[in-house]
Amino acid sequence: MKNILISILLLISIQTFAQNNGTLILEIQGVQAAKGGKLSAGIFDRENFPKIGKAYRVEIKSVEGNSMRIIFMGIPPNEYGVAVYQDIDQNNDLKTNLIGLPKEPIGFSNDAKINFGPPSFEDAKVIIKAGETLTIPIILR
Repeated sequence: MKNILISILLLISIQTFAQNNGTLILEIQGVQAAKGGKLSAGIFDRENFPKIGKAYRVEIKSVEGNSMRIIFMGIPPNEYGVAVYQDIDQNNDLKTNLIGLPKEPIGFSNDAKINFGPPSFEDAKVIIKAGETLTIPIILR
């Protein structure tokens, strides 16, 4: 009886967690499949966008085609900025030129542009709502 009660409570807590959090699906275009590597996708809160090593959550996936999908589940409702880059040389770091511009394909939520630095959080902001699934395009450039 005790095990059944624990199982029921666990199931209720899992369902509550799922209902209170959202899902973010990234539809990534512009992947250079012929160059291989991995896609590194990070979701950031306002204070940390897009600081290296400060993502709220990161997903890394081997390049499989010119368009790919990455799914983040269990994301608490909030405003986030999303950054994705193709780590062609697989060194776990975005390769940049002498002035700091990316040399590997990179993209942001809302197709926010790089202008002498990363885009602002406001330009890249997406809103995750409780219990909802949000699908957004990311275009690597």
